[in-house]
Amino acid sequence: MNTRAQAPRTLLVAILVSAWCVSAIPAHGQSPATGAGQAVELNNRGLALFQKGKVDEAIALYRQALALNPGFPEALSNLGLALDSKGQDDEAVVDLDKALKIRPADAIAESNLGLALYHEKRYPDSIAAYQKALAIHPQFPEAYNGMGASYFGAGQTDNAIAAYRKALALSPKYVDALNNLGAALNSKRQWNDAIAVFEKALALKPDDGDIRANYAAALRNAGRTEDSSTAYREVVAKHPDDAHAWFELGHLQYSEQHFADAAASLEKSLALKPNQPEAQFTLASTYQDEGKINESIDAYRKGLALDPANAHALNNLGNAYLAAKQLKDSASTFRKALEAHPDFPEAALGLGAALTQAGDLAGAETAYNKLISQHPNNAEARFNLGNVLFNRGQYNVAADAYREAVRLRPDYAHAHYNLAMTLARLQDYKAATQEFREAQKLDPSLIPPKDVLTQ
Repeated sequence: MNTRAQAPRTLLVAILVSAWCVSAIPAHGQSPATGAGQAVELNNRGLALFQKGKVDEAIALYRQALALNPGFPEALSNLGLALDSKGQDDEAVVDLDKALKIRPADAIAESNLGLALYHEKRYPDSIAAYQKALAIHPQFPEAYNGMGASYFGAGQTDNAIAAYRKALALSPKYVDALNNLGAALNSKRQWNDAIAVFEKALALKPDDGDIRANYAAALRNAGRTEDSSTAYREVVAKHPDDAHAWFELGHLQYSEQHFADAAASLEKSLALKPNQPEAQFTLASTYQDEGKINESIDAYRKGLALDPANAHALNNLGNAYLAAKQLKDSASTFRKALEAHPDFPEAALGLGAALTQAGDLAGAETAYNKLISQHPNNAEARFNLGNVLFNRGQYNVAADAYREAVRLRPDYAHAHYNLAMTLARLQDYKAATQEFREAQKLDPSLIPPKDVLTQ
């Protein structure tokens, strides 16, 4: 059986933050070209560039402002925010801490510090910073939203929901908070509530691809697959370069067994963003179910180059090799799956099958016995062990293995049939006839050989 790690879409957690914007009016008694007045001008120019997305240029101007006035809290706060936007979170925290030492009662600097700490995944410290911001300025929806994101990151989903609701009580049309609230509700499996919230967000911002993708995910989780497919198609129609949306659409199409469509969507996703192991694995599963075994093997290999210890993908690749009769590769790959995940019955069964087909019956017997020692109630392992023992001519112990299989699973028609064949080899024709009858009752296609019945 194919197993596929799912990779549902990461729900957007967007935190709106504000940087200090100071007036360009020069300080009393100073020219704007010198001293503190020039620092103010540089800071404001930096802020304007930052808002245009020119982050490196903004950082240069903030640093110039601070060279003129090292104790300029607004420039320190803005520099921290700009560094955080570039992923330089450690430096951002240092500058924001400096700003807060100079002016402790600064709600925006505390909020920006909360954001930088959030990006460092220091969630308790981030929450504390947002709480300080809210103690200074209780009517601060962005701080509530940021605190909600940190609670969510820390796994405190109920607290996150409460924080997002407080943000929305202050600012009902706050789209980021609506999206984040929908994400939190979705994670709590409150899918209909999440859908309603995402619909409110989309009414305010209909072209936002992230929100629509989150909405599609909630629809899928609620079982509304057609609506979900429509939503994902709307995302990729408006945002054709959204690799994640193509992946989610392909994932949904795969789950609906629309394999050709799924393959096309997943191929588009990988063309846009090649280094997606989950997309490669899902594409490989799609090819496998289409009977395109060589293409499936190639896709699994590409995915495993990115995620080499993925036991489920290794198991699936082992199955693909088995289907292609590449038995040595199959056995080797199943062994790798078991190294990555030692208690993996499907991989152990696959290893036994590969060794059996390769004629290594002793190795197969060892593999099945090891699995039975870990999972004594695994009827399929007992059945497969019976097959190996039968082929080795060990009919008495083969019969015992089949008996255990049918004891564990009384409706196991093939186990009844093989037990009957084994009993016939042991010349217990009466018992064999009873087992043949039971097998046919469960599966009428299992017709006993005529030469056995005439004994």
